[in-house]
Amino acid sequence: MFDIRKGRVMLGLTRRSEQPGQGFRDASLGRRLGLGIVFGLMCVPWCARADDAEAARADFFEAKVRPILVERCYSCHSGQAKSIKGSLTLDSLEGMTKGGDTGPAVVPGKPDESLLIQAVGYDDDAVKMPPKRKMPEAEIAVLKQWVASGAAFPATATAGAPAAAKSGGIDFTKARRHWSYQPVHRHAAPAVSNPTWSTSPIDRFVLAKLEASGLSPSPTADRRTLLRRVYYDLIGVPPTLEEIKAFEADRAGDAFARVVDRLLASPRYGERWGRHWLDVARYADTKDGVLMFGDDRVRPYAYTYRDYVIRAFNDDIPYDQFVREQIAADATAPKDQPWRLAALGFLTLGRMFDNNVHDQIDDKIDTVSRGLLGLTVSCARCHDHKYDAIGIADYYSLYGVFAGSEPPLELPLIEAPEKTPACLAFETQAAAKRAEIKKFIDDQYALLSEEARKRGGDYLVHAATKPVDPLETAIFFMSLDPDQLRPPMISRWRRFLKQRATADDPVFGPWTELMKCADDALAAQAGAIVARWSSRPAGTEPGALNPLVYAALGQAAIKTKADVARVYADLIRHVYEDSKKAKAEPADKARRQILDVLESQDGPAYFRKSQIWAYMSRGDKDMYGGKTVELDRMTAKAAAIAPRAMVLNDAEEPYEPRVFVRGNPGQPGDRIPRRFLQVLAGDVPQPFTHGSGRLDLANAVADPKNPLTGRVIVNRVWMHHFGEPLVSTPSDFGVRSTPPSHPELLDDLTARFQETGWSIKSLHRMIVLSSTYQQASVDRPDCRKVDPENRLLWRANRRRLDFEAMRDTLLTVSNRLDPTMHGKPVDVAGDPANGRRTVYGMVDRQSLPAVFRAFDFANPDNSAERRSLTTVPQQALFSMNAPLVIEQARAVVARPEIAGQAALEAKIQGLYRLILARPAVPDELGMAEGFLNSRNDDPKNQPKLDRLAQLAQVLMMTNEMMFVD
Repeated sequence: MFDIRKGRVMLGLTRRSEQPGQGFRDASLGRRLGLGIVFGLMCVPWCARADDAEAARADFFEAKVRPILVERCYSCHSGQAKSIKGSLTLDSLEGMTKGGDTGPAVVPGKPDESLLIQAVGYDDDAVKMPPKRKMPEAEIAVLKQWVASGAAFPATATAGAPAAAKSGGIDFTKARRHWSYQPVHRHAAPAVSNPTWSTSPIDRFVLAKLEASGLSPSPTADRRTLLRRVYYDLIGVPPTLEEIKAFEADRAGDAFARVVDRLLASPRYGERWGRHWLDVARYADTKDGVLMFGDDRVRPYAYTYRDYVIRAFNDDIPYDQFVREQIAADATAPKDQPWRLAALGFLTLGRMFDNNVHDQIDDKIDTVSRGLLGLTVSCARCHDHKYDAIGIADYYSLYGVFAGSEPPLELPLIEAPEKTPACLAFETQAAAKRAEIKKFIDDQYALLSEEARKRGGDYLVHAATKPVDPLETAIFFMSLDPDQLRPPMISRWRRFLKQRATADDPVFGPWTELMKCADDALAAQAGAIVARWSSRPAGTEPGALNPLVYAALGQAAIKTKADVARVYADLIRHVYEDSKKAKAEPADKARRQILDVLESQDGPAYFRKSQIWAYMSRGDKDMYGGKTVELDRMTAKAAAIAPRAMVLNDAEEPYEPRVFVRGNPGQPGDRIPRRFLQVLAGDVPQPFTHGSGRLDLANAVADPKNPLTGRVIVNRVWMHHFGEPLVSTPSDFGVRSTPPSHPELLDDLTARFQETGWSIKSLHRMIVLSSTYQQASVDRPDCRKVDPENRLLWRANRRRLDFEAMRDTLLTVSNRLDPTMHGKPVDVAGDPANGRRTVYGMVDRQSLPAVFRAFDFANPDNSAERRSLTTVPQQALFSMNAPLVIEQARAVVARPEIAGQAALEAKIQGLYRLILARPAVPDELGMAEGFLNSRNDDPKNQPKLDRLAQLAQVLMMTNEMMFVD
């Protein structure tokens, strides 16, 4: 029943008709308008995919928890320990819950009761672990989160030898037998007993599976249902009643094909399918910086990536080219189409991680590997992948690609500001601020470069006499005083000394021999070593001895290695100071050779201007940050701006990666080349040779011989058409994935997709023109008994509208949908008067609107393989109380089709035609008339809407509108 007297809704159960295409027409208006959707939302507290949650917890353990346990705990509390302390092992959940001498270390779900959390938090003076130093608060927070979420501990994730010891232990030949690594190829259509049902290459593969299980396909959906389905699938908004009638009347054999072509040509198509891709790309319009609020957290040019994606889908850019542009548009995009540079937002729009560059690179690796390849490469950050044939060397080979890529100091324009007067005005205003920032950077670079050269001797002494500090290769967001040595430069000096310390180096040759001496023997042997070197010819060639070095060593009293370092430091310092008074003559090769240590780009005192932020002092860093935030704020507030692409460029020098032992940047291990994943590239992967390697990576991902890329996108497209993918884990095609429900179909469809030039629109046509897609969604108990999850596709899946389609539908029926495309993001959550399509709404990563979360919007923190499907009370409350819904109800009854009618029946019929795209049946008319003629005499309980608008709101909340059959 429904009763909107006193502004309340009485909930009743909705029952579906068993007749194909009849929707709810056989149910009474009370049952139909009793808001079955609301009833379900209020009565079912929550439902989601348990396997997704379990996989997420396992991934969290492998990526975040296990490295902490290995680094901080396993030396004393695991099978690796020489003696297990306190009878406690932490390399299995069983060991943790059993505990040691003081009781269980972990109580899953209860961090406050877990001794492990108390120990690492130093809550109890009697037990503090690790005993020497409290672990960072960020690591403690990870452990708390892990315990609170149930302390998932994958069965295979036990302690063993360190990852470096197991490197190379993967059997790639065996691994390549996995289904997803097999070459893609066409398959012959299987024989079936009812070949006339097949209208597409897809159908025989589906029908063969059905017949093998004793099932048959469902009848074709009625034309109204089919048209509504394909409208939502392709453009995300419903057809009008007139469009439905025209399609029902068109009995030509190609009528549906012509509808499909028209929808694919619509600009609304790119908006619909672009949003699907933005989930994969973890798109957001904001940063996630700490203490950033309002316009300060907006990335003012993020929208250019969203606009690129929409345009790319509308233009049907071949998917392999689309992929290349996601990774290396700076090298692959046509020069006459600068808008395509914005594709690099795929890499640049991730989280900032409080400027933790290692986590930023991990995010890029994760987005590329899961989003494009369906592999969880990030699980190999600290050790070889526990399940898949992905070694830690694979991870750091990709790490090197992205570590060698950097954003430019000024983003490139992708559209001339002269096209719009308002854009030109803003660019003129912003030019002064950009010039100010550029001058600040230039001044800082000159200052810090000079300081690095002047203090070259201090750096040399420190590098030679002090142990390695993990901060030298860690993340450089710490505060620095002006007189502090810069950790990354200390690291450069260490690498430089290691490279130059060879027996034939004319400057550092003696250094090599002196530093090899034992500390207690150096004082006695130093004189002989220097004398032996003095017999070499004076000069600057290999094998000779620079005369300035000989003079400095000959005059020094060397007793310790620190003395050696100070001799070199004093020499370098004096030569540099003298050069400031008078430049070294070209003929003075000895002096020039010493100066090159400080002035050459190969020297340890050099750093790129793009890295200036890492070298600034605290005050200057804050000043620089303030200037850039001010420019971003100015840009975010401007009414019109010329679009700029958030690109990456290759660094001046490629990054030469090394494996970080246990994922710790402070423990660099073996060097590895930048290359593609070995399981895909072959036993001897070829190193990347183009700059950072992004172009090589893009070509490897998009290579038609790569068996994953095509399969992954075909599976994603299939999922959005059928509600369920062929592979149930769209972002994980590894060994933990469930094999495809129809492996030959996935293969054949992928091969055809590639043969048609990687055209996404052609793929849509193949799918939606199939008999499989066009089946009715009516339940069949006999089939459900055999295949309750409809994995064999004996019917179409009934699907609830996602948030974007729901909101866009409300705007469509109220005639308030603004068709304007592209541009800066708008407030679609807080402004009920905003008529832009939802794809243009502001996505605030740090504070995602509650309505987005309530309706299962994708988490923009990381690449989303699919959206969760939950049923929660907030969804019903939104439909009943949200200003957006109320405003659209008012707008619907104000439309001429309603307001212009005098008769009550005509108004009711008008609402049904506009909202449900069909006329009301007699029992619906009678019930609606009864409600509209009723009175509410209670002055204290007057609803916000008049009776007609309330009826419109009820119709907009029905299952018939909110679900697609």
